[in-house]
Amino acid sequence: MTPTYHGSCLCGEVNFEVHAEPILVTCCHCKNCKKYTGTVFTTNVVFPADTVNVTKGAPLVRTFHDSAQDSGNALLRRFCGLCSAPLYNSNAAGPDAERTLAVFYSALDDFPGAPADVPVRPGETAVPRVEYYGKDRAAWVRPVDGAEQVSSKYLLNLGGVVE
Repeated sequence: MTPTYHGSCLCGEVNFEVHAEPILVTCCHCKNCKKYTGTVFTTNVVFPADTVNVTKGAPLVRTFHDSAQDSGNALLRRFCGLCSAPLYNSNAAGPDAERTLAVFYSALDDFPGAPADVPVRPGETAVPRVEYYGKDRAAWVRPVDGAEQVSSKYLLNLGGVVE
C-alpha cells in the first residue's frame, strides 16, 4: 500500500499530502537553498514528481522561479504566500524536470524522522544519504555520517529515477 505523508506551512493555512514512497533524503548546502530558507543547509525528502496534492489553501501556494542555480537546473520553489514557509521544490526544465519533487523535511508533519532507525525503505533510514554542495557547507557543520558528499548538484540515478 502506498504511504501518505501530510505536510503544512508554518501558519497552517496550506496543507498538502504526498502519496508515494520516498526515494531518498538529501541535504543541500548551496547558496540559494541557504538564502531561500535562512538556514545553513536544507534537508529534503525526495519523492517521484506529481505525487503531491494541496488539500487546503491551494490559492496561497506561490512559486519562485529560481534560475540562478550554478548547476544549470532552474528550480520551482513553492512556498506559502502568507507565512512564506518553504514547502517543496521541483526542477523547472532539463532532464530532471517532472521526475522528482523535493519536499522540505520539516514541512512534513508525519515523516518518520525520529528516531533515526525508522525505515524509509527496507534496510534504509530517514537520514540523508546525499549531501549536495558540501564545498559550501558552513565550517562548523559536520558531514552526515555515511552520506555521499557531492560538490554540486548532479544527476543521481536511484532505481531508475534521476534527481
